[in-house]
Amino acid sequence: MRVQTIWGCWGGGRLKTIQYLEDQAARAERLAKRITDTLTIEKLQTFADERRREIEVMAGKYRRA
Repeated sequence: MRVQTIWGCWGGGRLKTIQYLEDQAARAERLAKRITDTLTIEKLQTFADERRREIEVMAGKYRRA
């Protein structure tokens, strides 16, 4: 049985987690392009940036492991 968390699927590995974070960042960026509310756009961009930073950290750990 797999359990989906923000960090990916247990037993699924880092690559699935990285893909999940990439999908979340891309979704936030697409949504930010479709709306006109400045505050919401900023929050979506911040969210996307945070996901991208998480990906960088995870990818760095993955390369060293």
